[in-house]
Amino acid sequence: MMRPNFIDARNNETINVGPRYIPACIHYEQPTELASSTSMLARRCPQVQVHLHLREHSIAPIETIPPELLQHIFTFCLPEKAPHPEYLYHSLDLRGFTPRSAPLLLCQVNRLWRECAIALPNLWSSLDVYVCMGKARPALPLASVWIARSGSLPLSLALYQQNESNDNRDAAGEILDLYKGYIHRWANIQFDLTGPRYCRLLTSEQRSAPMLQKFNMWTSYRIYEEEEKDLFGIFEYVPRLSQLSVSRIPDLTLAAESSIFIPWHQLVSLSLDYVPSIGTALRIFEKCPELRDASLKIDLIFGPLFREPVSHSLCSLTINIGQEQVANFMDNLTLPKLTQLAVYVRGPLDQYGWPQRSFGNFLKRSACHLLHFEMHDTGMRFDEFAACLSNPHLQTLERIIVEDRKDWTWDPFVTDLALDLLTCSSFMDKSALANYNALATGFVPGANEVTRITSATCALPNLEALTFRGNCLWTADGAVADMVESRWRFNRKDVRRLRRVELELLSSHVEDFRRLKEFGSEGLELDLLFR
Repeated sequence: MMRPNFIDARNNETINVGPRYIPACIHYEQPTELASSTSMLARRCPQVQVHLHLREHSIAPIETIPPELLQHIFTFCLPEKAPHPEYLYHSLDLRGFTPRSAPLLLCQVNRLWRECAIALPNLWSSLDVYVCMGKARPALPLASVWIARSGSLPLSLALYQQNESNDNRDAAGEILDLYKGYIHRWANIQFDLTGPRYCRLLTSEQRSAPMLQKFNMWTSYRIYEEEEKDLFGIFEYVPRLSQLSVSRIPDLTLAAESSIFIPWHQLVSLSLDYVPSIGTALRIFEKCPELRDASLKIDLIFGPLFREPVSHSLCSLTINIGQEQVANFMDNLTLPKLTQLAVYVRGPLDQYGWPQRSFGNFLKRSACHLLHFEMHDTGMRFDEFAACLSNPHLQTLERIIVEDRKDWTWDPFVTDLALDLLTCSSFMDKSALANYNALATGFVPGANEVTRITSATCALPNLEALTFRGNCLWTADGAVADMVESRWRFNRKDVRRLRRVELELLSSHVEDFRRLKEFGSEGLELDLLFR
């Protein structure tokens, strides 16, 4: 029996092979007179039989995948969530909503893929629409088809409106009218609106969202448009709502009452960009016993306070507050379970200051174990910042962020004193320790919790990440590198190793820059800016 001829793809030489084994690098030539021999070979060798079948029918191997497995693969093809909408309003190629990305791309490969993609509701249960220049992207017809393909799954819907131009208001209103038809399936909602124009307000059947878990709505107006305010009507029945993030609650009073129903008792996360007063914030905490994460911007209106500090089990708090109200807020709150705290201070440029005594009392009264602490535009003095670093109730910190960009004429407060407190003492010159010990006691009136530096301690021993941005940092060239090196190269059992450092240095700090880059090449996560 004649054996079929095969061609070695590497050198185009014709060779004879046996019927039992065909290397993957060899392709075959099948003359007509050898058809019978090839058939016999195929019967004896299943590998050849499959290869001949695929070649005869021109079927790609991926087309042999079962539809169920193909659909499972499709779920991993969806693009990541788009960045903040402000970067996308002028983009003509919005990721996730063009024929060049999934799921629309999957519908264009062949008929099988199209059928599998359309029949898979998971691909269509999330939709973000961007309105700019009077047009919605994706357009209303595609958005309508998109949601229709989601079956009965809970929906994650977003709508971002660029500005309040008439065309944008009309286009955003059309999308909202579409979304309102699926309120019974809303699960995660993100609206960034500036006065959309509805065709119709909510009906009585639409004033409930039984699947809603997250509701985020922001507007640039101080007073809600009628259409935006109407959306709060869904809160009449939202049994699963646990995360609420809005620019303001309509008609919120000093006593935390409103003209609409808010399910305070079931909220776990709350973000409000307008709270009338400190007393209002404290009453909101009392109304939300399950609250664990809060972000509040408190206005300057003064209202009644409680006689005793309000105690709450918050774990994370972000507060944006006027400079003259910081002390009042901290004096009236106790948070024993707090692990993350961020403070943003507002106020005129000619008035600034940090209530170190009230802050220290708040930490002592709460006896919390902070892991993450942020200070933005606090206007501290160098001795107040050193007192913060030395506070015994802050020694559990794993990350600290300090940013001060308000006025370049303010005195920097992250100075050599602060860096020496953060530098492992085994790295410091012992003669210098005595000088800083003298400064470390009593330099803040009433701040008696300042800790004396010894040869065996350093401030914030659990610190793994630090950020100093803006005009707050002013030190001798090399001092920053000394501090980082002491916590990066000189490992100690009682001091954690730094993992990430973000700094804004003076452009004249050549030594700091050179040495920090060395640490970055050794594995330290480093982000440097210059001013």
